[in-house]
Amino acid sequence: MRWITTWPHRRRSAVLLLLAFWAGGLVSARIDGLALMDLPYGRMLADGVPLPVEGTQTDIIIPDGADTGHMLRFATEGAYPPFNFVDATGALRGIEIDIIHAVCADLLVRCEIRAVAWDALLPGLARGDHEAVAASIRLPEVDTVSGPVRYTQPYLSHAIAFAARKDSDVLAADTAVPPVGVVAGTRPAAWLAAHRPDLEMRPYPSARALYAGLITGEVALIVDDAVRLDRWLNDASGTCCRMTGGPHFDDMALGRGVGFVVAAENEALAASLDAALSRLRAAGRIDEITDRYLPFPLAPGEDS
Repeated sequence: MRWITTWPHRRRSAVLLLLAFWAGGLVSARIDGLALMDLPYGRMLADGVPLPVEGTQTDIIIPDGADTGHMLRFATEGAYPPFNFVDATGALRGIEIDIIHAVCADLLVRCEIRAVAWDALLPGLARGDHEAVAASIRLPEVDTVSGPVRYTQPYLSHAIAFAARKDSDVLAADTAVPPVGVVAGTRPAAWLAAHRPDLEMRPYPSARALYAGLITGEVALIVDDAVRLDRWLNDASGTCCRMTGGPHFDDMALGRGVGFVVAAENEALAASLDAALSRLRAAGRIDEITDRYLPFPLAPGEDS
């Protein structure tokens, strides 16, 4: 593959990419507030996955029959469960880590995954420390190239879901429910406005306040990011409640999802990653991966 032999000699300006990093707002580009929830990691605990710990780790992937030449270097944050994290054994785990493994096996390429601090992910891409980033970075609405970076097709979609108290018979499909709680200014709020204009919204300033409102009965129904909601419902503080509708998807309201980020001039690598993702999605491999961590699919193209 041409990008394997040519890319190590092609570098971008770290200064320009760092400026674009801040100007483009990528610091807040992940799923709305998910990393701010200091909760255990949902059903993964029941599956025997060790609790994450602070630290860094390098994961080497050598598929059978892999090219013995260039090693494709990925960077992730390693602190954003269930998408990427370092577990108590020091190993990188998560949905995105498993997707990278599957991509490297599909491409028959040796790969390295390094946990890198969030603020250093894109500057490191500019310096050539790594060639691709997988850290739940939101894709732009239309363009695949934005300044000095290029995006692949999505490997995960965004989804929202509803929740109610277990002692309530309120359903998300009801047309006469009281105000629905939602975090103000988020994509779930945009989805609600687009798809359920019949429902009155009660805005909350944060996910913690939203969940507290449901626990105390201040609202009978809430809508939030499906992954964050699943994590909370599997935490001791969320045993009062249950998911009652979803997941729901909509690229217009929720965005196109998340994908790999490479340098803008590395079109060949982006094309190779796109081809691998298309094959994995068609084979159901991305659904298999998300099933390890979540009770619902997040592969692009899913709907409910």
